[in-house]
Order: sequence, then structure tokens, then C-alpha cells
Amino acid sequence: MRLLYSLYRFKSELLRRIIRRFLLRRDGAGLYSKTLRKIFAKYHGVQVGMYSFHAFDQILPSGTVIGRYSTMPGDLLVINGTHPITHRSSFPFFFNPELGYVDKLLVTRRTKLIIGNDVYIGLNVTIMPQVTNIGDGAVIGAGSVVVKDVPPYAVVGGNPAKIIRYRFSPETVDKVITSQWWTKDIDELKKNEQEFSAFLTPLEEHGGGALYHMVS
Repeated sequence: MRLLYSLYRFKSELLRRIIRRFLLRRDGAGLYSKTLRKIFAKYHGVQVGMYSFHAFDQILPSGTVIGRYSTMPGDLLVINGTHPITHRSSFPFFFNPELGYVDKLLVTRRTKLIIGNDVYIGLNVTIMPQVTNIGDGAVIGAGSVVVKDVPPYAVVGGNPAKIIRYRFSPETVDKVITSQWWTKDIDELKKNEQEFSAFLTPLEEHGGGALYHMVS
């Protein structure tokens, strides 16, 4: 693993892709691999918490921080910036230096995106450039286009995504956040039978379903 980490420093996208694929071939690598997490932090500016699922299926923009125990799809699209629509033209010739017509990038790129702990993101979700924070425990429905920050434990969906409800009552949300259970490793949680069993049943009688509608 040290050799692969060392080889990754060479700026060959083909070599880097091969290394990532090799590392991800191991069972559970995306959940447990510390080497992948070190590589993404050092070379891509992306920090991935332990046990987060499918976080390495794509390379998200530099400045992305993903908490622990979060789940996301391989097709998550995080938009890094937008074309300027207030200029005479929105064509890249006039703002992207990689095309050789301007000397510097003339649009603002994303600098951060924080995806909290225990976040669930469904298939085919797009996160727009102005979004910088998705709170702990949030759920984003499949096909959503997220245009603003998502509060902790909110369930959002649609285009543009709006808050549909919250997973739990405010009192339960406070208790879960205060517990900070995600700071514990999975083996530590498993050893405590009483604590682990709390993950296997609904926290509230109605599971927050239709009880906690909020205005977005």
C-alpha cells in the first residue's frame, strides 16, 4: 500500500485511475481503506470519513469534506462553477484559460462542500455551486437538484430540492446530534449490544414520516 501511495504522486491520470481501481477491488475498500482516504486528501483535496459508502466512485471537487457513515451514489454530480451569464457570451473561450484565449480563470470555482455524517444521497443527484453544507443525517431524494444548504436531518427532494419533512422530531434530532454516535468505530458500536440494537428499530413510533413537516 505504501508503494501505491508513493506512485500516486506522479501526475499520470491513467496511472492514478489504475491505482484507484486496484485499491477498490478489495472487499470493503471504500468503507475501510485508510490508503484511499490519504490519497484523496493529499492529491485531490477531498476528505472522506470512515465507512462512508461509494465516496470513491468519483472524484469530487477539491475542498469537499465527507463525514463518517454517509452514503452516496456513484453518479453524484457536484457542479464546480457556473458559466457567466452576465457577460457578452457564456462560452468558455472567454473565461477558461485552458482553451488558450484568456490568461486567467474569470469565473469563481467552488472552494468547499461539507457533507455531514450519516447523510444519505439518492441516485442521480446534482449539487449546485452555491451549496456548501449538507447537514448531519440529511436525506436527499433521487433525482434532486440541490440549490441551497440542507439542514441536519432534513429530507429534501425535487428540482429545485425543497424540504419535504424532517426525519425526527426536534427533540429527537437534538438527542441524536448530542450523542455524536458517528465518532465511534463500527466495532465499538457492535460491542455494545444495547447501543447497537438502537440502530435496528425506529427511533420514534412514526419514524418522523408525516409528523414533522416544515416550511422550506
